[in-house]
Amino acid sequence: MKPRIRAAFLLALAVTAPCAAGAATRGSLAMQYEGFAHGLLVLRLAGTLTMADSGYTGHLAIHTAGMINWLSHMDNQSDVHGHFAGADPVPDHYASAGTARGNYKTIDIAYPHGNPAIEQQTPFPDPSRTTVPIDQTAGAIDDLSAIALLVRRVGDTSNCDGSLKLFDGRRLTTLTAHTVGTETITPSSRSRYGGIAIRCDFEGTRTAGFLKADDEAQQRRPHHGSAWLAPIVPGAPPVPLRVTFDNKVLGAVTLYLTDVTGTPGPVAQNVSGTRVQ
Repeated sequence: MKPRIRAAFLLALAVTAPCAAGAATRGSLAMQYEGFAHGLLVLRLAGTLTMADSGYTGHLAIHTAGMINWLSHMDNQSDVHGHFAGADPVPDHYASAGTARGNYKTIDIAYPHGNPAIEQQTPFPDPSRTTVPIDQTAGAIDDLSAIALLVRRVGDTSNCDGSLKLFDGRRLTTLTAHTVGTETITPSSRSRYGGIAIRCDFEGTRTAGFLKADDEAQQRRPHHGSAWLAPIVPGAPPVPLRVTFDNKVLGAVTLYLTDVTGTPGPVAQNVSGTRVQ
């Protein structure tokens, strides 16, 4: 369950981060979310993003919650830090570690010449997945750097149209997104945040790194979702208020923003290797 949930949230952040005209592309954000399926709490997530002229950092922690945590426990943390080459972020190092499907896994990726190269992986090779061909990963970035990429590149536009190639060390995914328009998000008992938000629909397609135990044709099927974004912290990048996506175990999942704090840009200090607490 974990890979698809984590990927859906990160893809939503990536495609929605730049979706407000004139949005800031410098600053820091710390966000918390709760996920519900069939009316029950199933997930908790916490993410941070810091953007400065000198570079960027990102962090995401995700774990199951409620009754589902007893049935199918999952937790994962990932971090990235990188620098900018012109308008494009170049990850320097990406790391991820966590437990899913009863197994503890870690991965560390460096980016010599801008292309991903696995430095360490536990277990190695991953016996549960097919190997991702190295030539297919050329130009791919990690999913946290995708957020920095789109915030930096199109943060001053009013659309989230585009495509990305994402590689987390085990899975290669192609992401496409398009802008639907503006919609009003109403605060609720699950989130006090609301307002006029831009809706982005996204589609992620797995192209390599398939689970050997599952049907490959099913894994290649596109996964769809939507996200609604609005500027919550003045002067900082916009934030997804809601994210919806389908999961093969949980069904329809909705993530609600429960807390957000931030600092407007520009951030003067060199942020390479640091993280918002």
